[in-house]
Amino acid sequence: MLRSAYQSGILTLLNSAGSHPLQLWAVVQPASTEDTQIAVKRDCDIGENVVTLESSDLAATFISCPKTGSEKLGMKLPYLFLMVKSTDQPFSFEVEVLDGRGIVRRLRASNYEVGARIEDGIGIVPLRLDEDCWNYLTLDIALLLEGAFGTGYRETSRVTFHASAKLRLVGFADRIVPEDQLPAELRLYCPDAANNG
Repeated sequence: MLRSAYQSGILTLLNSAGSHPLQLWAVVQPASTEDTQIAVKRDCDIGENVVTLESSDLAATFISCPKTGSEKLGMKLPYLFLMVKSTDQPFSFEVEVLDGRGIVRRLRASNYEVGARIEDGIGIVPLRLDEDCWNYLTLDIALLLEGAFGTGYRETSRVTFHASAKLRLVGFADRIVPEDQLPAELRLYCPDAANNG
């Protein structure tokens, strides 16, 4: 998908403030479950649209980029960043990478894990999110890959987010980008903070 594109700085895969935030993403949800929903909804805390993933069936409710299973993202930038809000329900995301040896590896972060481990070839790390607020996270995929498997990073092939959470932004960068150094259109602005500042 992006392998032949020039990659530098910041590249976003999901910006919920955009007109079609799920354009690059496959949306998968069980048809018969009443408590399942993947939708773009207005978040009352920030007054903006966000992508909401809600379900009691975490494994069967997710968004994944690229859209089709045969495509590969081809993302060379090693830092994954995201803005996510916990819904006090299980949540996980997974990054499929191609390592320096040409082996496909997976890294998973979830809020229901208690410790880091490798299981069935997947590097699993616990994810602790502040409740009832937006969290800005940056993951050094190359460092996680080295720690879990002792191999180098070549590229990211796929990113998948499982219910339940709210997403405002998902992207990659060539360096750690503090939230206040994101381009203005990607920053999170809370209406209360804007009125008090």
